[in-house]
Amino acid sequence: MKHLSNEDELEKTKFINGREQQHVHLDFSRSVDQTRLGRWKKLRLILLVGFLVGWTLLIATVVIMVLTPKHPFRPDLKWYDKNIVYEILPESFQDSSVKDVHTKKGDGVGDLKGILARLDYLKDIGSKVLYINSIYESNDEDHKAIVNHTKIDEIYGSMEDFVELRKVTKEMKMRLIMDFIPNHTGKQNQWFSKSQKKEGKYTDYFIWTTCDPQTYRHDLMVIGRGAWTYDDTRKECYFHQLESDKPDLNLRSADVRQELESILRFWLDKGVDGFHVQDQHLYEDEILGNETFVNGKTDSEHQDLNRSDDMNHAKLLKAWKTVLESYNTKPGREKALIVTAKDDLNTTKEYFDAGVTIVRVTPLSVSGASLAESNTSLAERIETKLKNANSNFKKIGWMYGDKYSSRLTNSLVGPVQIKVLLTLQATLPGVPFNYYGNEIGMTDHLTLSAPKKYRTPMQWNSKGTGFSQNTPWVDRNANYITINVETEKATGDEYTTLKVYKRLQELRENESFQWGTMSVYRDGDLLMYTRKADGFPGYLVAINLGTSRVTGSFHAATGIPKEIKVVFHTHKDDNSAISLSDTSYILNPSHAVVLEYQ
Repeated sequence: MKHLSNEDELEKTKFINGREQQHVHLDFSRSVDQTRLGRWKKLRLILLVGFLVGWTLLIATVVIMVLTPKHPFRPDLKWYDKNIVYEILPESFQDSSVKDVHTKKGDGVGDLKGILARLDYLKDIGSKVLYINSIYESNDEDHKAIVNHTKIDEIYGSMEDFVELRKVTKEMKMRLIMDFIPNHTGKQNQWFSKSQKKEGKYTDYFIWTTCDPQTYRHDLMVIGRGAWTYDDTRKECYFHQLESDKPDLNLRSADVRQELESILRFWLDKGVDGFHVQDQHLYEDEILGNETFVNGKTDSEHQDLNRSDDMNHAKLLKAWKTVLESYNTKPGREKALIVTAKDDLNTTKEYFDAGVTIVRVTPLSVSGASLAESNTSLAERIETKLKNANSNFKKIGWMYGDKYSSRLTNSLVGPVQIKVLLTLQATLPGVPFNYYGNEIGMTDHLTLSAPKKYRTPMQWNSKGTGFSQNTPWVDRNANYITINVETEKATGDEYTTLKVYKRLQELRENESFQWGTMSVYRDGDLLMYTRKADGFPGYLVAINLGTSRVTGSFHAATGIPKEIKVVFHTHKDDNSAISLSDTSYILNPSHAVVLEYQ
C-alpha cells in the first residue's frame, strides 16, 4: 500500500458513514491580512471625511455668526406693560334687555350681556384689556355702597352672565380688570348690620366712637373731609369719609383685612386679571386725631395704628399685591394692581414702592393743578409732566377722565384737539386708559337735566344712540346724531376720530413704542419726543398744541438722522420721505405727525 504525505492526507477523499467528505486545504493568512488592510483604509477615509466636514461646519458657523446681525434685545413684557385698557361704565355701554310693558326692571341700563354683544367692536378697535367699573350688588346709583362684594348686582345680570363674559373674553385673548372697593361698604351690608349689634368679630368691622346724639354733629364733625353719624341701633357714631350711607371699614382690624383678601381671591378664582383700587383713603389717621375714641380706645392706643398714612397705604397695597402674585403660577397669568393718583407724579412714589403695577394719572395737569388753574401753555404743562415721570414711565397709566371727571373733549382743550391728545396718549411709554366713547369724541352732556354729565349712554348710531330699546337710565347727549360709531366708521372720511384711534393702536405695536426710550423736546407750542428701541426703527412724534401753524427743522431740535419718513398723520394721507436738514415740515394747529427713522 502506498503511504500518503500529510498534504496528500488533507487532499484525500474519505467516506464517513457512507458519505463522501472532501477536505480542502485553505491558506487563511494572506486573506486575513488583506481584509484588515481594507478595513483600516476604510476607517482612515471615514475619519478624514469626518475631520474635513467638522472643520467645514466650524468655519461655516463662525462665518454665519460674524455675518449675521445680532437679534435686538426684546424685554419680557407682560400684558399690562403693553396693551391699552378700555374702561367701561357698564350701565352706560350697552343695554341688552328687551322692552317689557309689565316691568321696568333693568330697562335702559347697560349690563353684562350688553358688553358681551359689543366685544367684536372692542376687538376691532384694538382693545385687549377691559376695565369694568363696579358691578357689585349695592344700594346706591353710584354702585359704591356695596351690599355684597361677591355678588353681581341684578341690574347688570347674574354670575352666570359674568362667567360667560369671562369665558368669551378669554377666547378672544382679552384681559379683564374689575374695581376693588376696600374703603367702605353700604349700610345694608351684613357686616354693618352685625357691627351695629356688636356680634362677635363684627363689632370692630367699622369705626365707632361714643358720642352724644344731640351734639355729635358739632363736637365730632371732621374738618376737611369725612364726618360722624349717630346710629340709633348701636347708640354710637360711625365714621364715613364719603356719604353717610357708606360707612368706613376699620382696616386696622385683621379680620377685615382677611375678609378683603378673601374677596380678591374669590374674583381671581373667577379668572379676573387685575383690580383697580377705588377710593384709596383707606386710613383716617390724620382725620381722627390723637384723642378720638375709636371702638373704645383712643387713636394712639390702637396697636395696629401707624401714624403715617403713607406707611399704612403701603402695607395694605403690598398685602393685596401678595395675594395677586400667589396666582402668578406661570407666564401669562400675571395679575395687576392699579390705583389712580389724584396728585402730581412726584407724589405717587408710595404706590410704586408698595409694588403697585400701574398708577393712573392724566398728562393734562401739573403739580396737582388743572388746566384752568395753570397759566402755562398746554405744551409746557405736558412737557413738565413727561419730564417728571423719569424712570417710572412703564408703570404709568395715562388717562383722560373717567366716570368721576369730564371727558377729554371737555377738559378745556376742546374737540378740535382730541386727535392730537389721543396721539399723545397712544405713543407715550406706559399704558393708555381709554374711557368709553373717547375714541369717537363723545362730550359731556351740557344740559342741567343730566345728573351725570360724563356718564351718558354710548353713542352707537344716530337712531336713538343704539344703546337701548328702552328709556336710558340717564339722558343721552343730543349730539349723538352726528357723533356716533356708525358715522365714525362711514366711508368718505378716513380721518375720523375713531379711524385715527384705530391706526394709533396699530402704530403702537411697533417695538420702539412698546419699550423704547424717550427724549422730550419743546419749541413753543410744538411738543416733540422720540421713541427708540435698540435695533429697531425710531420715531419722532411732533404735536402742534398751539393755534398757529409751525414751521421748523425737527432735525435741528432733536438730532435725529436727516432722512426720515412720515408714517402717521392725524388729518391727512402723508407717507412722504423727507430730508429734514433741507426741508422744514409744516404742521397745522391741533395736528400731529409721526416720523420714522433708522
